[in-house]
Amino acid sequence: MKEMVLDGHRVRLRAYNDQIPGPTITVTQGQKLRIRMKNDLPPYDSSAWNGNHNVPHGLDHTALHLHGMDVLPHLFVPLGTSDPLSPMIKIPPGEHLDYDFVIPENHPPGLNWYHPHKHGATAVQAVSGMAGPVIVKGSIDEVPEIKAARSIPLVIQDIGLFQSEEDPDIWTYEPVQNAMWQTYGGFVTINGERTSLRGGFTAGDYKLRYYLLNGEPFFKETHNETPNENTKPVSSQLSVQRFKLAPGEVVRFLVLNGCSDNLMPIVVDGHDLHLIAMDGVNFAEVRTVSSEGFSEKDGQLLLSPANRSEFLIKASTKPGIYQIRQLPQDRQFLDSAAKVIAEIEVAGEARDMPLPGKLPIPEREYPLIRPEEVQRVRQVVFGGSVPGTINTVVGQDYLINNAIYDEREIPTVVELDSVEEWHLSVTNTHHGGVEGHPFHIHVNSFEVISVGGVEQPPGTIQDTVWVPTGQTVIVRMRFKEYVGKAVYHCHILPHEDTGMMQNFLIVEPAKGDHH
Repeated sequence: MKEMVLDGHRVRLRAYNDQIPGPTITVTQGQKLRIRMKNDLPPYDSSAWNGNHNVPHGLDHTALHLHGMDVLPHLFVPLGTSDPLSPMIKIPPGEHLDYDFVIPENHPPGLNWYHPHKHGATAVQAVSGMAGPVIVKGSIDEVPEIKAARSIPLVIQDIGLFQSEEDPDIWTYEPVQNAMWQTYGGFVTINGERTSLRGGFTAGDYKLRYYLLNGEPFFKETHNETPNENTKPVSSQLSVQRFKLAPGEVVRFLVLNGCSDNLMPIVVDGHDLHLIAMDGVNFAEVRTVSSEGFSEKDGQLLLSPANRSEFLIKASTKPGIYQIRQLPQDRQFLDSAAKVIAEIEVAGEARDMPLPGKLPIPEREYPLIRPEEVQRVRQVVFGGSVPGTINTVVGQDYLINNAIYDEREIPTVVELDSVEEWHLSVTNTHHGGVEGHPFHIHVNSFEVISVGGVEQPPGTIQDTVWVPTGQTVIVRMRFKEYVGKAVYHCHILPHEDTGMMQNFLIVEPAKGDHH
């Protein structure tokens, strides 16, 4: 655990190598990567756990996920297993596991990240600080105009806190087994009975939450005690970091939305965004989004939880202070207020640096899938119910295709090198579809074909995409290189931890009859 002072509060967090965010891992195409994951988390009492793995538990066990990396499936025992009954990796306190990967020679260069993925503990560990960037170096970095630009990482995380049960002067996230925080009312229950506990596992708000940029708080939320206003956290803007640019200077921003649940429509005041990549895969050419006339709903750039974006800014010729902002949005259970994330100060001697046009083709993702290559179409539907009838301890059901997660079930089997089209949607409000959900799949990325019937630019390759209520998102993917057991899930981490996830199995092509 990491103890520190955050905005005047004593906090106890979880961290990789005692750093928040965790240390940046930089790799190159074709490189071998070994990560020794050593678990120094303190013991946690799960003796009251009922054995349902969709009830948060085992907060002292952990596992590692390299999010967005096209590498060996690595959530189940052993790494790369194709055994459908294989259990998830759970590294106990005091033990370690070596994760060995070979980065493909044609792996797209760009920004990815790592975070915990031990089911039942992912949300608590990640929203306590456990996340960090992974940068793959490659051809995009050698484009002359990009190579000449400074690179500035913007790692955004949220930190959820309650007062410690042992010491109310310490803020932390260490919920007692089966304790559930009730956003409506602001109290904690165990098995439906109200308690005097200060904090519990939450799929809603926190008593106190901070949003961090590169480890420094820029925004604060507290629980709203006003009746009928509980889903509108009380918000406070904090001071922000400021980046200095010369007029006409080109800078490359690498942005990670590492938040547990916050959808972020992003704008940069007074500046066009020159988008070069999403989710660690660059476009074939720069996509410019004007500083004027952008969507007041989606901003210049929409980042769901787990999305990454890389864009260039050419600093204005007009000196001044410009804000990088999140627009307010009400597309989730909690309202998300407008936030100033950082500032750009334009000052000094003008430079007039050039912008690129064409970009290197990310070979692993090209040629793009043609419609006639699609061999199968699947439906993936996010849904659930409140109050829960399946997950009664949590009190809410979070489902995919009307099923809660089962570690040993394989509802989806796909063949290596096959091409599929998946239609992603959210059920109606009667069945829990009150908010959108970010869909994420492991092992391979997908091309986003359309959102709500609106075609997306060809070559929009992502591993996570926001699925709005009332709309269908269509994606296509080819299952490349690796066989094994993996998962897809909602990347609102409390939803994932309580059942909004499914396994899938990539197998060698069948000989004769299909599986």
